[in-house]
Amino acid sequence: MFKHLMGMQWKIITIFMLFHPSLSFSPIHNGLNGTYFRVSAHHFPPYQILTQGANGTFSYVGSTPNIIYWMAEKFNFTYTFFPVDSAESAKLGSVQAGLNQLIKKEVDISTLCIVPTLERAQYMEFSYPVAIESYKFMVPKPGEESRLFGPVRPFQYPVWGCLFISLISVLVAFTISAWCYSRWNPMPTDYAHGAWDKLSIKIGNYAMYIASTCTNQGQGMNAPQNSFRILAGVWLLAATVLVNCYSGTLMSSLTLTKFKATINSLEDLAASQELTMTASANSVMAETMLNANSTTLKAIGNAMRRNPDSIYLTPEKGLHNIFSLKYAFATVESYMSYLINIDLKRTGECRFHVTDRIPITEPYTFGLEKGNKFNQLFSEKLQYLWETGLMNYWLKNNLQLSVDKCLVKNKDSARQKAIKLVYLTSAFFILGTGIGFALFSFMIEVIYFHLQRRQPLKLLKSSRGKLPK
Repeated sequence: MFKHLMGMQWKIITIFMLFHPSLSFSPIHNGLNGTYFRVSAHHFPPYQILTQGANGTFSYVGSTPNIIYWMAEKFNFTYTFFPVDSAESAKLGSVQAGLNQLIKKEVDISTLCIVPTLERAQYMEFSYPVAIESYKFMVPKPGEESRLFGPVRPFQYPVWGCLFISLISVLVAFTISAWCYSRWNPMPTDYAHGAWDKLSIKIGNYAMYIASTCTNQGQGMNAPQNSFRILAGVWLLAATVLVNCYSGTLMSSLTLTKFKATINSLEDLAASQELTMTASANSVMAETMLNANSTTLKAIGNAMRRNPDSIYLTPEKGLHNIFSLKYAFATVESYMSYLINIDLKRTGECRFHVTDRIPITEPYTFGLEKGNKFNQLFSEKLQYLWETGLMNYWLKNNLQLSVDKCLVKNKDSARQKAIKLVYLTSAFFILGTGIGFALFSFMIEVIYFHLQRRQPLKLLKSSRGKLPK
């Protein structure tokens, strides 16, 4: 899968080198002075904010429009902005509506940040990239695991299964060994009880011995035979290892916050039964997943087909999907911070988890009208602007977000704070449950005692009634 993604990225770079105008020789060297461009305008916060006014007027601000404003002033060209048709955007999606402006030759420059592909190269050219970004997943923050099962965490379930089987096996071995020894060399006290009574007493004694060993309390046991001593010694050795391993990790299991498993990679998302990827319709990301042949990406694409709402047409619908906490969203870090900031202001909570980088990197370019003689020169000037660092400066000033507390890694430690009551919820739950069972058993014993006591009294009364007067 990784090789497939790397091959896809090399294809994109190759397409960019083939169709990027500034990489070919051209006789145009007279500058852009007096040139007129028709430029598209899009609404895609925080990079582009298009606000419609009265009488067909509008304002267009953001880090992306700043590129056109700065270049027009620096290189003395003129321009007119043409907003993308809102009805077409709602019907076909914001990406396809923006591409249609170039297909229909309605604009010379599209400020829609476009990823170069072979299909798009048939009807447009690509500028020098305004950004080359790696992707991360933005997924709902996993919930905290219940502390009720904190004492179970030090061992995995297979270990607990083996431990339970070992306890039963040792108890059975002790009981059988003792029963055999009593048959071979009976003690005077063995004749004071019946066979089942003797067996139940032995099982109880050995169960208490095993329990005391596991809790580091210790209890004496009579073991005159060598084979019995070997069996007990092996059990004590194994119990020492198990008990010390358990007690050594119990503190951290009780005090450290443990979250449920979450998405951290493409493989995790492909295997997830709860989350589906959401992506913009006709975007390279959506097309990659839907047309993939590799097992991992194909699984993600199939999940998106089963849930058509995962492919959204407008940025507003995309925000609805993301904030519903039902989808995983692959995007660049700056846009991810913007979305987390919006959600933090709305809810006051950090509800999202940001993964490490996934193996997808894409260049973002301006779309240029195919065959326009000024494409190469415009791209060269755009490269000059990129080298000044102003693009990153405008982007950072435009965002100005405070989401650090939502992105910081949790470095909680069991040694840095005292044990709180919530950490011992499971211990007190076990204690309360045990007291409840003890009281229930006590009530049963009381009832049984009274029933047993009434029986002799009835017999005595009946016997008195039969005496001769």
